[in-house]
Amino acid sequence: MKRIKSIDTIRGICMWIMIYGHILFWWLRLEDAWLVNWLFAFLQPIANGFLLVSGISAALAFKNNQYNVKDSNKFNFKTIKNLYFIRSMFILMIGIIFNIFAAMIYGGKIYDFWSWSVLQTIAISLILAWPFLKTSKYFKIILGISCIIANHLLLGVLLPFKGEFTFFGVLYHLLFNPSDQYIFLTYFGIFILGSAIGDIIFDINIIDDEHKRKFLFKKNFLFHTFLAGIFITIFGILFQFPQFLGKNTFSSVFYSLGLILATLSGLMAIEMLEKVKTKKSYRFFFFYSYYSFTIYLAHNLLFILFYKQLNATLTIWIAIVIGNILLGLLFRATYKTLGPKASLKIAISLVSFKLAIKISKEKFKLDKEKTK
Repeated sequence: MKRIKSIDTIRGICMWIMIYGHILFWWLRLEDAWLVNWLFAFLQPIANGFLLVSGISAALAFKNNQYNVKDSNKFNFKTIKNLYFIRSMFILMIGIIFNIFAAMIYGGKIYDFWSWSVLQTIAISLILAWPFLKTSKYFKIILGISCIIANHLLLGVLLPFKGEFTFFGVLYHLLFNPSDQYIFLTYFGIFILGSAIGDIIFDINIIDDEHKRKFLFKKNFLFHTFLAGIFITIFGILFQFPQFLGKNTFSSVFYSLGLILATLSGLMAIEMLEKVKTKKSYRFFFFYSYYSFTIYLAHNLLFILFYKQLNATLTIWIAIVIGNILLGLLFRATYKTLGPKASLKIAISLVSFKLAIKISKEKFKLDKEKTK
């Protein structure tokens, strides 16, 4: 199946903004923290966009493997399942190790190893999403919205037990620690909604007839997705206004989700309908998407470079502009010289694939011995 550059672009934009959001948080002086708080009010779409695209990618990969397994002699559905879970467990282990180091650096507690960073959220979402990948897109939409609603209802019930060593206190910690990060139920819901979108994209994209494929993309996907995005954005802004500017509020989740949907449908309209030639378009953000896993881990080294030293009027912007240029050149050079060898995401996928094949072969040998 042809790779969809618009999905890479959304992921790349999210990574790009995330890096410079973190840089502002790390490098700005304490007296200029107001700028971080003001900007973060508009950054909710970044987290939502990344999880939505992760859900879309997971569904596309699953459907593509399911579609191709019919013509493969050594690749069966059991292998697909093993590959899926091995990769998810690798991401979860890296996420927990990352959380432990973050807790040590920021002076957290030992139990903060269970913290909803983006890596842990994606890993757990992948693991729990498996039973639903084969369900209908309508069920996924209902499930995704239900998770988002349930998140805010449960938060209200469990918040009074925060910090208590009781059943409800532990449950609060498992679901909402920390409450200003990637709270699981909300982002799992967004992930599932993304998988529903991935199903729709895949079903249309495998149509061989180019004219029919473009017609269905335009009529059944792009138009409806764009309208839904606009409607959800307006709903998020107006519902309990101005809470859409907060982080992880009910309003901000729907406002940002709608904004991402509208943006994605617009980019896909340009790409799929070929109204504008996109052969070299979005190249800058492609690098941020291609090396997203590597960048997410490596960019934390920037933490100590100008920690709490730069001001909001001039020096932080000079550092960001220069850093943007240098990082862009670095990613470009890395891609030209090392290509996939520098991508941790691809490395995890390759190792997971080899392990999945090995497990399948061992299982085949055991089954063969039992039949003797």
